[in-house]
Amino acid sequence: MIHDDVTADLAAPADAGPVLDEPADGIDVADEGHRLLVRLRGEIDAGLREQASRAMVECMQRDLPVVADLAAVTFIDSSGLAFLLQLHKVGLEEGRPLVLRDPQANVLELLDMIGMGGVMAVESSAPVA
Repeated sequence: MIHDDVTADLAAPADAGPVLDEPADGIDVADEGHRLLVRLRGEIDAGLREQASRAMVECMQRDLPVVADLAAVTFIDSSGLAFLLQLHKVGLEEGRPLVLRDPQANVLELLDMIGMGGVMAVESSAPVA
């Protein structure tokens, strides 16, 4: 038996929760006009080597200061530290020192352990009261 009063929109997607615009782990570069913002998110490890290479090339091709936004970093290994150190080295060579924005305590501790603590400038995105 067919019921005319029952309609189902089969094309409507089921509610699968919020849609995330970007993956949890990643490295990307945004042009802020007066500087480049390299955003690092989640676990920064060897699995992001390709993204790190693309970000490095983009930063090297641009004549702008670089800020590495580390606020969303949950873990960083030696390959992630190597990426930051390369950004720092290239920046110094080009006269545009790298600035670390909102680094997590774990990142600062690792930089201290390898003798780089206090070498790179650090800034906060929090408004000054």
